Amino acid sequence: MAAATGCAPLVDPQRAADEERSVVSAPVERGGELVIGLESEPDVLDPTLASTLVGRQVFAGMCEKLYDTDADLEVVPQLAAELPEISADGLTVTIPLREGLRFNDGTEFDAAAVKTSLDRHRELPGSVRSTELEPVERVAAVDARTVRLELSRPYAPLAAVLADRAGMILSPARLDELGDDFGRDPVCVGPFRFVERVAQDRIVLERSDDYYAADEVPLDRLVYRAIPDDTIRLANLRSGQLDVMTEVGPDDVATVSNEDGLVLLNQPSVQYMGISVNIANADGVGEPARPAEGALAEDARLREAFALSLDRATVNEVVFSGLYQPACGPIPPSSAFATDSTQECPPFDPDRARELVAQTGAATPVPVELMVPNDPINLRLGQVVQAMAAETGFSVRLRPTEFASSIDAARAGDFEAYVSGWSGRPDPDGNIAQFYLTGGAQNYSGHSTEETDALIRAAAAETDPERRTERYADLVPRLRDFNSVIYLYRNRIYAAHDADVAGVTVYPDGIVRIRTAGYVAGGASRGE
Repeated sequence: MAAATGCAPLVDPQRAADEERSVVSAPVERGGELVIGLESEPDVLDPTLASTLVGRQVFAGMCEKLYDTDADLEVVPQLAAELPEISADGLTVTIPLREGLRFNDGTEFDAAAVKTSLDRHRELPGSVRSTELEPVERVAAVDARTVRLELSRPYAPLAAVLADRAGMILSPARLDELGDDFGRDPVCVGPFRFVERVAQDRIVLERSDDYYAADEVPLDRLVYRAIPDDTIRLANLRSGQLDVMTEVGPDDVATVSNEDGLVLLNQPSVQYMGISVNIANADGVGEPARPAEGALAEDARLREAFALSLDRATVNEVVFSGLYQPACGPIPPSSAFATDSTQECPPFDPDRARELVAQTGAATPVPVELMVPNDPINLRLGQVVQAMAAETGFSVRLRPTEFASSIDAARAGDFEAYVSGWSGRPDPDGNIAQFYLTGGAQNYSGHSTEETDALIRAAAAETDPERRTERYADLVPRLRDFNSVIYLYRNRIYAAHDADVAGVTVYPDGIVRIRTAGYVAGGASRGE
């Protein structure tokens, strides 16, 4: 059996421990090219504007952050020298920076560069980071190695926010050169530097000589290729055209786990998938809320009926071979803030669904257009939703859409209902604010109420963990009752790589780490 690696408990902890030692401890050679198969084409390679998990996979190779999350999802310093120092009133945050770092264009990493990037994340029109950094009123470079953030209110999630794209620091020289077109040729601090992107073909990175730990990076090059079909992606791994694949389809997990020459990576996840319902996003994200067209937007009883039509357990069995688990809200069960009320699943109740449809007086079947990414798994999911909803009076028409195009359509408000997901964040606010706050950067549904806005901000401002847990226990059921996001399932992370490769790890955030990856010394390396 091939070994399995990772940094969190797997299905069989003892087997995982034995196998992890057999792979992670293997010495690797210097040099070579690693080809990584992604499940879809990344969106723009600009941390300010990007919103996809596959984009985060590429950023992991070239754009480090002020902070990172470890295998236990704890926040740890990366470009920052220490965890933030927070004033007694919670309104001033001081971040010390590491010394001697350079961007991948050779220019100096300093506090002025951090200020430039954080201000851009906060203020650039269309920024997907704006909601994450909303409480930050001012960023100051105190000196070359110190940044001070002044907040409008205490903000407990800030360090976790800066452990993702909002904490990625961009080369000011490249920003001056390219401006809003930064994603065409991005430059950050990272183990690899960007070389080229050929749309629908490849993204190429090369080891950076300017990286502060370049001697710890074995590989010469990374090549990312988008292959949406799980079966084709696995065939490419088996044939040697790929060395790593970021997502193994649930139908293939059992086979890959026992296949000689392949290594299965297996992690629990903070991700979720669900259905976003366009309620008031008629004019696009960032525009004032305006009611959308469609039966689900027009009557909350129909949204509730649609949600009650869906049997999450059956979805897991039919679509995902029983490998995933139902998702019932934005907070994963592994979170320290999880409670019974945040994990409670809406019932599968087709009788009640039919009653609600009848109460509305709507002519049946009620038409619903469901936009789904056009990969095989999501199409299968859409077909199962279609069949379940048909039993309670809905006629669901699937609208298969290329993944990146589906995101563009969601932002523009060009959909009625949309199968979409979120790769998840360790802090609950990262799974809530963007999707529910009025004007939230990824509030595709257009959800907007003064009450929930106030509750979301109050929960994020609470610094006492016990009281914060209580706030989420009150907030999450309220959000769930709107059915602007109908949560369906929480996936487990399955990735795989060739057994001649070592040092590849995946954390519960879903990001495959490759900084220390390389070809096993003395193995049959396919690298150049």
